[in-house]
Amino acid sequence: MTTLLPSQFIRQQRYGVLSTHSLTELGYPFGSITPYIITADGDIAICISLLAEHTHNIQVNPKVSLTIFDPKDAEDPTAGQRITCLAEAKLSEEETQLRKAYLDKFPDAGMILSLPGFHFYLLKLVKIRLIAGFGQVKWLTPEQLSL
Repeated sequence: MTTLLPSQFIRQQRYGVLSTHSLTELGYPFGSITPYIITADGDIAICISLLAEHTHNIQVNPKVSLTIFDPKDAEDPTAGQRITCLAEAKLSEEETQLRKAYLDKFPDAGMILSLPGFHFYLLKLVKIRLIAGFGQVKWLTPEQLSL
């Protein structure tokens, strides 16, 4: 198993588990698998539906986390590298640029992006928890990550 720089690891993966603060089950986190891209400015961007539960949660409390791991480590994902990004989710105003970048990474997403009510949110990083393997655990700042 090769340990990548945190920024390389995030760029290499395609999905993460987005956790939001549940509105329907107060006090509990709500997690869902979410595809993501990295913007030209180095933000993580997700495309989510206005009808989705996590979107409703974000609209009330924009503090989220996105946990990213390598699915190739499925036999024992706790042994592999993983990162949890704490972030503030913000509705993006750059739909056109993000749409192109999203379709470059997810070419089959055209139909979803053509539906009304799907919008991009930027995850503005606050702090990053890196686990690079057993005993290799540390917190990073967004500046240390440099996506």
